[in-house]
Amino acid sequence: MAVIRDYYKILGVAPIASQDDIRKAYRLLSKKYHPDLNPHLKTIAEDKMKELVEAYNVLNNPTKRKDYDRQPQFQVRRQKGSARRSQDISGNDFARKPTFKKEPSLLERLLSPFLKKKDDGDGGDVVDYKQADVHFTLGLSMAEQETFFEQAKGEFKQSIRFDPKFMEAYYNLGLMCYKTGEFEEARVNFQKVLQLSKEDQFAQKMVSILRDDF
Repeated sequence: MAVIRDYYKILGVAPIASQDDIRKAYRLLSKKYHPDLNPHLKTIAEDKMKELVEAYNVLNNPTKRKDYDRQPQFQVRRQKGSARRSQDISGNDFARKPTFKKEPSLLERLLSPFLKKKDDGDGGDVVDYKQADVHFTLGLSMAEQETFFEQAKGEFKQSIRFDPKFMEAYYNLGLMCYKTGEFEEARVNFQKVLQLSKEDQFAQKMVSILRDDF
């Protein structure tokens, strides 16, 4: 199925929208962009109407909509990036030991308001793969039901906080944002996947179909 732009984004509805919501969105947009009502922008309006009709014909048909939703780029990722964890950019992270924080001295506590806060070098918290995996797994379980998509987003965000290079967590966070209709936020997270792996074909696909043409 060669799709230039995401059908849900074209109609301005979330992928979890009901069939009634899809029909309502199509009626409103078809009135707004009908060529007869936009004589000064006739060519643009005609192109927009073709796009709307194509999206509506797929999403208004339950069978075609299921086929559209089954595309691989719309599926949650379950692998945990073990290959990346076994070897970081320096090539020497196979048995990375956990980092333990030392209790600050009285002098350090007194001076803490004037000292620059230290981090792991990425501007976030110390990397903790175990905690990242715990939240990732929770996110996966919540991503199985629409009613828990918001909670799933929170878990994937937590996973990223403990492992800022957790590519699958970024992808799943982007996917949850996409499914709830937060298309721009979704695109941002898919772009972060590409920053970690520029050859990721599914992330490339999502960034492409979520672009703004109109």
